[in-house]
Amino acid sequence: MSSRVIVTPVDIEVDGAKCTIVEITSREWIDKRIIYTVSVYCEYAGRRSQIFHLDVTSNEELINKLRVEVAKMKIAIASGYDHLFRQM
Repeated sequence: MSSRVIVTPVDIEVDGAKCTIVEITSREWIDKRIIYTVSVYCEYAGRRSQIFHLDVTSNEELINKLRVEVAKMKIAIASGYDHLFRQM
């Protein structure tokens, strides 16, 4: 059995936003699936979100869930709710 070590933080770009992965933890479910909890924050248009957590089983699922979070952030900023995010 091989394992891969990822040293955080790791920055990735998702739909024009910079998403910073702060921590990744894993756990095994009773059915033997491995679930990863990813702690991340996103920066967009001079605003930064709080750290939030996503449960994922793959890199593809992580990217898809980050796309949703970035879209919600963009909508909030465009709607005038930019006070929900820290100004950079």
